[in-house]
Amino acid sequence: MFLEGPGLERRPVQLLRIERVPLDSLLRHATSKAAVALIDLHILIDNLGNVATQVDHEGLRYRFPESNAPWALIVG
Repeated sequence: MFLEGPGLERRPVQLLRIERVPLDSLLRHATSKAAVALIDLHILIDNLGNVATQVDHEGLRYRFPESNAPWALIVG
């Protein structure tokens, strides 16, 4: 797995852990039904120990704390 970020930089990553969180924690305009739904939030780590957290409910976008830009998950 890789995360692809700004300038098409790619970082190899692996799964660090999975957390169960309310769906509304990832949605900007949550509905009352979304508030009770739980999803698996994936936390990834790169070779240098940088941790990226999932920022969408599909599990395709991640963010490193030092970067405001979203990184795309690439599985290959």
